[in-house]
Amino acid sequence: MLKRLQISNLAILENVDVTFQDGFTVLSGETGAGKSLVIDSLSLLLGTRAYSEWIRAGEEKALVRGEFQIDSPKTKSLLSKAGIDLENGLLVIERILSRTKSVVRINGASASLAELSRIAPYLADIHSQFDFGKILDPSNYLSMIDLVSPGKTEILKADYRAALAEYRDAKERYESIVARKRKIEEDRDFYAYQYGELKAANLVEGEEEEIQKELSLLKNYDKIHSLAEEAREEIESDFLDRLYELGKTLDKLSRFQKDLEGIQSLVDERYYELEDAFSTLKKKFRNMDYDPSRLDELEQRESDLSSLKRKYKKSIPELIAYRDSLAESLGENASLEDTLLEAQKTMENALQKTLEKGKDLSLYRQELGKSIEKEIRHHLKDLLLDAAFEVRFFADLNHLGESDLKEDGIDAVDFYIEPNPGEGMKSLSRIASGGEASRIMLAFKALFLKSSGVSTIILDEIDTGISGEAASKVASKIAEISLSTQVIAISHTPQVAARSDHHLLIEKSVSKGRTSAHVKVLGHEEKIKAIATLIAGKNPTEKQMEAARDMVLSMR
Repeated sequence: MLKRLQISNLAILENVDVTFQDGFTVLSGETGAGKSLVIDSLSLLLGTRAYSEWIRAGEEKALVRGEFQIDSPKTKSLLSKAGIDLENGLLVIERILSRTKSVVRINGASASLAELSRIAPYLADIHSQFDFGKILDPSNYLSMIDLVSPGKTEILKADYRAALAEYRDAKERYESIVARKRKIEEDRDFYAYQYGELKAANLVEGEEEEIQKELSLLKNYDKIHSLAEEAREEIESDFLDRLYELGKTLDKLSRFQKDLEGIQSLVDERYYELEDAFSTLKKKFRNMDYDPSRLDELEQRESDLSSLKRKYKKSIPELIAYRDSLAESLGENASLEDTLLEAQKTMENALQKTLEKGKDLSLYRQELGKSIEKEIRHHLKDLLLDAAFEVRFFADLNHLGESDLKEDGIDAVDFYIEPNPGEGMKSLSRIASGGEASRIMLAFKALFLKSSGVSTIILDEIDTGISGEAASKVASKIAEISLSTQVIAISHTPQVAARSDHHLLIEKSVSKGRTSAHVKVLGHEEKIKAIATLIAGKNPTEKQMEAARDMVLSMR
């Protein structure tokens, strides 16, 4: 709950320091006295955007400071997870506005506006007279229904979303295979032609290098043949015979000079090595022949390979790889049929599972819808609106399909109401604002505050447009809410003020040409006078004071 609010230099709120109590506190004051600025200050503590224009004229900074007493274990746990430590359960939030920036502090530590906005929903809820638009927007209704039982609905939604993600993955895989198969079929003739051309080419990796070697030999045959003849003459000379005779002579000498044995062995080795080499060369020279047709054949092959490389813009190894991939693709179409059927079955099973999870969530929401109908009708009756109210779900659970799948389930929902018997049920989104709208909004607040866990609710003129007995019923409903939640209400309605536990009066005064607003805690008699003022205006008579006193007594 909000324990204390301090405001410095925020427009006409020069220096305000208010302590709040548990229960029902009403703030009243003349139009323009600064009540809306108090709401703006509380909004700043809950993460709304600040404007430098709000800083009091002549001042460089403005400060709004709020102290919240946190008793809820759930809220304490959430704050702890956010890295916020409490001392004696106290949470202090400060917003400091300057001409150039806005600073946020939480328990003395700097924080971002986003961090403040994340914890704000657990601290307080502000309702203004313009807030009814949220109730008029059907896109908010599912989240409102889920709020009644957030624990179980979150579990059911998590199951649904997991199934939905699984289905989307299966569908993506299926569509990918379909596209692949279609692509193969569309390009089959073209791919078949390419494959036939490349297969007929009998491509072999490394062939180009071998062709170049052989071409080099054939194109230089004359020169090679001439050199080979010279080599042949040398080989067929008596060189080896003389080397052999040298070896025999050295063998004889080594019998007398032992140190020649090593040289003699070396000469013998070289003789046999050369003999082998000469034998190989003789064989090679005998087989060497010039074949003009082979030259033409190789040149044509080289030209064919170059033409393929230019056509496909690929090297020979790349062409071989491409040929093999074409073979795989052309043969793949048949095997893809089985893969496609399997993927389709997986997708259909995942869809069915998702629809079942969505149906489970929808059925539970419909249970919650029935309880909401009952409670809203009860609250509306308390507020003198004997209205019919329905939560309508539009998904046909017996004929569900993929088009029904949405991020938060399969449901489309609307709230229907008949404020006056005989008028017929109408969508709540078409209900006019005014006294009925205020009471409908209060009924929803009474319902959803139970599950929201928020400890403070601020009502900004929620009683606008109502009077008489309806105003008394609204006052009683607010008082009922205040039994479990701290309520701070800005009101011009005397019945609402009379029902409050605490009354704060906002007044403004002019001193030395400057306007300032002040917040005063009223005692019993001051409260009577403030209520009489709400009834009759300034300077109420004794009878009007007595009427205000009777109103306070009757509202108890």
